[in-house]
Amino acid sequence: MSDASLPEGLHMRPATLADVEQVVRLANSNEIEYLGEPDTSVDFLRHVWSLSSHKPEESARVVVTEDDEIIARVDTRHKRHMKIDLELDVYPAYRGQVELTLMRWVEERAQEHIALAPEDAQVLLGTWAHQRDMQRQQLWKSQGFELVRYFWNMKRELTQAPEQPRWAPGIRLYTFKELQDVALPGDETLTRAFFEAHEEAFSDHWGSIPGIYEEWREHYLSEDFDFSLFFLAMDGDQVAAYARCVNEGQQGGWVHTLGVRRAWRRKGLGLALLHHAFGEFYQRGTRIIRLGVDAQSLTGATQLYERAGMHVERRFANFEKVLRPGRDMRTLSLDQA
Repeated sequence: MSDASLPEGLHMRPATLADVEQVVRLANSNEIEYLGEPDTSVDFLRHVWSLSSHKPEESARVVVTEDDEIIARVDTRHKRHMKIDLELDVYPAYRGQVELTLMRWVEERAQEHIALAPEDAQVLLGTWAHQRDMQRQQLWKSQGFELVRYFWNMKRELTQAPEQPRWAPGIRLYTFKELQDVALPGDETLTRAFFEAHEEAFSDHWGSIPGIYEEWREHYLSEDFDFSLFFLAMDGDQVAAYARCVNEGQQGGWVHTLGVRRAWRRKGLGLALLHHAFGEFYQRGTRIIRLGVDAQSLTGATQLYERAGMHVERRFANFEKVLRPGRDMRTLSLDQA
């Protein structure tokens, strides 16, 4: 794409792994503006950009000055080519000058995904904005996006040791590390069981698209993670529920995913896993725990988190744009799940 639409002295190029630190500084600048603190780590972005399914040279673009200083970026990720999610950040001094060029590239890139999506499937672009970021929300609306959903970040600050978990009869808790340590080398039975539990639990999540095992394993079971913070509630040899937690340093502890399989719901497993995770973080000296949730969760997750003592800290507006009409293959209601 020509740089003619950019101000003089700026040009757009593919992102590379060498850009990670600059891109994180840019993202953190935007996060501090609306969240009050940075929310993206170098380790996280390097992990994502190192995945075999996400090459920055293909999926991301940066706008740079003549000195190769990054002043804007857009990053895209796809779910089976049917949903392309984008992240866009621009330093304040350049806002209103580079976004349209970046979005034209996104739409061009999306055409490649459309060609690879199932021929009868709807293809969407998705993005988000902080609830108070009216400038960003107006950009999305001007680009043909519609507001479809709100998501929350919820938080609990531990001032004392949290409640003890109460487990349903027959349930035993293990860490993924404990189970992995006793597995035979090369045996993927455990990881596949974990994946299948995740897929079943999240098939009731609004917007869910079935995942691909190899991509899930690479992204969520990378050696970068501390598997002693991945908790599996087992009923015999069945994964009944799980919590995948990560210590994010200054950002505190995160419960990145919490899932309970259908046959084990309404037994208190979700609350027990949260209390256990809180206790583990507390013992490690972490006092702030966060998680993200659909504000209109189909399974009532928001009420569970409130019972666990969490409160809404941040609100985000999610936007979508239909690129190609067709059959919507996502979960939109529990009747579909």
